[in-house]
Amino acid sequence: MSELRFEIDPQEVLRLQGYRRPSDVPTPEVLEILQAGLAEAREAFRPRWVYQEFEVEAVDAAGCRLQGGAELLIREIPERWGPVTRLGLAVCSIGEGIEERIESLFAAREFPLVSMLDSLGSVAVEALAEGFHRQVCAERLAQDLKVTPRESPGYPRWAIQEQQKVFALLPAEKIGVRITEYCIMTPRKSISFAVGIGAGARMGSHASPCRSCDMRDCAYRRAPRGQAPAPAWTSAVGSLVLVSPGEHAR
Repeated sequence: MSELRFEIDPQEVLRLQGYRRPSDVPTPEVLEILQAGLAEAREAFRPRWVYQEFEVEAVDAAGCRLQGGAELLIREIPERWGPVTRLGLAVCSIGEGIEERIESLFAAREFPLVSMLDSLGSVAVEALAEGFHRQVCAERLAQDLKVTPRESPGYPRWAIQEQQKVFALLPAEKIGVRITEYCIMTPRKSISFAVGIGAGARMGSHASPCRSCDMRDCAYRRAPRGQAPAPAWTSAVGSLVLVSPGEHAR
């Protein structure tokens, strides 16, 4: 797979900062902090991904068994994904630079910028995962295969403890990502996910997985904006486009 270009949406960054309604207009001071955060992100973020596909031997409502014997307990696969013959696993990260920079900014008591940079990191890693998912979908569609929506450990249908199996199957250390004994990834701004692949798989939406997630009270849940025009303030800020190389494990 080729390198991936993806964009950080400043509207999504400010949504995490509490600007959720069209009537929530950021002040010039907030926009200045956002601009400073985008400049920090350009220097600190180092997006990477690692990805591998596995043949699926068996599927039931409790999960799937991969060729080689590994079992992933992703519930409701037949109902949610339909018939799948392969399973793709990915780990995406924007690197540890953001955490190092946040630590130094915190020590300097730059608290508003710390908060903004943290939101930027959350939006960036999600945009990386979404962009990579779209790329996988496009490449498999060219082979007459369909790709399901993403599912991640820690979501309702896949226990966080399953993270250990993902990291046993993927060489995530190649991109500098590891897990703690509590199955939390480091660097913190990292995402792991699985997708089902098959000629008869159910593609669903390529947009945010929030659309199909049962966690209605999640602080990071995103409501689709549809085709609403961008607020006027966005013209003064712009967006940030990042490029990610990857590791396509064999």
